[in-house]
Amino acid sequence: MKQSILFSCVGTAALGVATLVQAAVPEVAATPQVDLALAQQARAQVQAQITGAKVAATKTGVAGAKPGGTHASELFANPDRAYPPSCLNSPMPLGMWQNDPNALVGQVKLIGDPYAGGNEATYSETVKIYVFRVACTSGLSATLMEIDRPSSMEGNTSLYPTLPAVSVAQGSNNIYVRLANDPNTFFSTAYSLNPLINSDVFVLENFYGGSIQLNYNNALTLTVDTLNNNDPNRYTNFPLSNYNPSQYPAAALSLPISGYMTGNWYDITHSGEGIQVEVGELQGSNNPRYITIAWYTYDSAGIPYWLFGSGVFNSGDTSATVTLGYSSGGSFAGSGASATQKLWGTFNVQFPSCNTMQFTYQSAAGLPAGVPTGSGTKSWTRLTQMNGLTCM
Repeated sequence: MKQSILFSCVGTAALGVATLVQAAVPEVAATPQVDLALAQQARAQVQAQITGAKVAATKTGVAGAKPGGTHASELFANPDRAYPPSCLNSPMPLGMWQNDPNALVGQVKLIGDPYAGGNEATYSETVKIYVFRVACTSGLSATLMEIDRPSSMEGNTSLYPTLPAVSVAQGSNNIYVRLANDPNTFFSTAYSLNPLINSDVFVLENFYGGSIQLNYNNALTLTVDTLNNNDPNRYTNFPLSNYNPSQYPAAALSLPISGYMTGNWYDITHSGEGIQVEVGELQGSNNPRYITIAWYTYDSAGIPYWLFGSGVFNSGDTSATVTLGYSSGGSFAGSGASATQKLWGTFNVQFPSCNTMQFTYQSAAGLPAGVPTGSGTKSWTRLTQMNGLTCM
């Protein structure tokens, strides 16, 4: 294979910026001679893998694998996922490569749609391709590829490039890989020669139930094939070394709060007390995410006492503040008077890992006698996971 020049985003910034300047107008180039046989081979290989994945998923009962029917299929986390499912959210934003000190970038000339006719069939466009990793929990990562069109051509539906064939070599394996622009899915896949109207970012996935399961945390070489026989730089190789979390500052940060934190949490040294966390979405709100906290604890007399509250936060936030309240004057099973709720205090929470919750609490001043009070910081452990939302 011929290899185009690659530039690391670290240590060669000036060279990279100078080299990666894009043309402001469509390029005039020799008419691409498309390797349709190879394109069809790549698409067929990926399609065969997807078909096999759907067969395996149908036997297992994965939601979405069974057509029709009146009963919901079983929901569960993909056991063949290439990264922790809590690592990425949809949609994946452009520019995440800037957080990877080892990101690779190359200039690649992609072809237009050979089946479109007219100027599009002979079109080519130089794009920037970034290959990078996103730090996850438990010393793991996700591997992604971003393709950026020139700003002057962004969103152009008359002239546009198409996706290249993308393969990965790792050990004795060399296969066309599954690319998805929405994470945590079983079957979503982008194929070579698919239109690329807008700049986009793709995560490299494994095929569910596939005979080959790549470990994207280990060293690999990703090859981008433009499918153009007339291009002397048809192949561009992106060699990634083993993932080292110590090189990624984000690996040491608390996780963005999401539905994956939903579950029950407890202190392993103090049985009988727990906190139930729920993370959800508010429709039509400027703060689209909410978190509720139900703290099942005790008062000074050892009688069970619970505190409950909720707070809002924005997508991507790594901490949230909840206003807690306590209830009084209620009755069992709604047989008498309705309870009233009063302010107890505040509760700030973050999640250093999928299985660790850290929180700080502070009771309000002037609470009535008998209401438990105090302040402090605790680190608790996960007890349960949500079905289909395994955090790891």
